[in-house]
Amino acid sequence: MKAVGGRHFCLLLLAVVMAACSCGRSPASSSASADLSPDDVKVRVARVGFDDQTGSNYVLLLDPSQSRALPIMIGENEATAILLALHGVKPERPFTHDLIRSIIGQTGNSVDRIVIGDMRDEIYYATIYMDGGRYSIDSRPSDAIALAMGMNAPIYVNDKLFESAPALGLSASGKIPDTAQALGLTVEQLTPELASAFGTPKAQGVLVSEVDPSARSAGVARGDIITRVGNSDVKALDEFSQQAASIKNGKVTLTLNRAGANYTVTLAAGGAR
Repeated sequence: MKAVGGRHFCLLLLAVVMAACSCGRSPASSSASADLSPDDVKVRVARVGFDDQTGSNYVLLLDPSQSRALPIMIGENEATAILLALHGVKPERPFTHDLIRSIIGQTGNSVDRIVIGDMRDEIYYATIYMDGGRYSIDSRPSDAIALAMGMNAPIYVNDKLFESAPALGLSASGKIPDTAQALGLTVEQLTPELASAFGTPKAQGVLVSEVDPSARSAGVARGDIITRVGNSDVKALDEFSQQAASIKNGKVTLTLNRAGANYTVTLAAGGAR
């Protein structure tokens, strides 16, 4: 399926999903195998970014070994939807994939997985598999990824696609740069694009992308923006790492920005890693 306008595609996908849901418990006229191809590699969404060279947003998919990554160019709206889902932030108004997810879930159907399986004429193609392989739906990768994240469905990439993947935003080792770990948190640099997506365009700091149980119980959540560690401002990853490393014992207070509001939490310094 060649490039299709986002709105038209979503309407088409919605119609297909509704049709599938309406007959989900009757014999299917055609079905897709529920078995995975041995060439399909499970991946996770590592980040959503902006590529200065192409002037486009992208989503970066990473394999379990973190040695291979697949960046896929996506639209601004899709980037925002995936970014919010990645950091566990619920938008004020639902996106189209949220509506589709609700229809699927409330009619007793399910998404098995999504597979990004082919690339033709520099366009990636994805398939959404539903209800134990009863249905397979052609999709843009960005829409399929957003839906999968909202339904906690696994994402797969065909092995062959890694071979021709551009090294977009990757270091020489193939690892994802611009992250730091300390105090039971994984953080990444807060870019202007990220700040705008979270509704805080003037915010400065580092963005929390992963939280361990102890930090979560203290009140830190994915999507929080850390602006201060103790009495020191934090505007970059190296500042966060330096301040966290300087704490040897006791507790440390973090100043966080969440949805434009500031508040503080206290973490045990022993949670640093």
